[in-house]
Amino acid sequence: MYLILSLEKILLGLLLSVGLLLNYAHGAQAFPFYTYHKKPPYTFIGQARPANNSKQKSLYQAYVDYLNAQQDELYIKLKFLPRLRLESQLRAGELDGAIIGVNPLWFNDKEEIDYLWSAAFMQDQDVIVVRAGGAFPYAKPVDLVGRLLALPRGGYFWGVSELIVAGKIQVFETNTERQNLEMLALGRVHATIMSILSARYFFRHELKGSKFEILNIPHDRFTRRVLFPQYLEARYQRLATIIKNP
Repeated sequence: MYLILSLEKILLGLLLSVGLLLNYAHGAQAFPFYTYHKKPPYTFIGQARPANNSKQKSLYQAYVDYLNAQQDELYIKLKFLPRLRLESQLRAGELDGAIIGVNPLWFNDKEEIDYLWSAAFMQDQDVIVVRAGGAFPYAKPVDLVGRLLALPRGGYFWGVSELIVAGKIQVFETNTERQNLEMLALGRVHATIMSILSARYFFRHELKGSKFEILNIPHDRFTRRVLFPQYLEARYQRLATIIKNP
């Protein structure tokens, strides 16, 4: 599976949810984990949960619960902040928390110098989704030149974002992954890029999978990590070991 986390450890975090509340009541410091992702199953922010399981927790929430269960100094709370606003606060030194589910390349920190980075807690991959019958040859980002894509506003896509800036790929920016798929279904764009887990979620719970195809070669494979601003090193040190050994 894509998660490095063991299912047993995630379930442990869920079973200890009452303990988390007790920790918070006894003085644990609130500490936000921000996400700019509005996409299930990572978050259900602005999204409906599966009709057959309205209480299902998102992947990020389950992981936050696990981290809370492993220590009692910090009470981590998952919060949403749009990417552009989040990055603005980060650069200004005003962000009061960490960022979950991100990668150094997406924040122009390949050498991991500007920010503190946790170990990977998840392996993931992005795929290219097209309309059924609309597949085209794809092996690398340059194969998207001349096509119109629907992509989430503010996101970074390896090799593609650079071609968009260069004017070689056209993009229609949206607020959610579902909007991207809806535009694709209407034939307004040639393709969209999203995580394989999100694509599977939408095809299983919200949209007819028969209307879409996933190209055989993934667009990108990467790890998801937690970013901490340098000035929050103490919080990073408290959580780094737990994240490294889930």
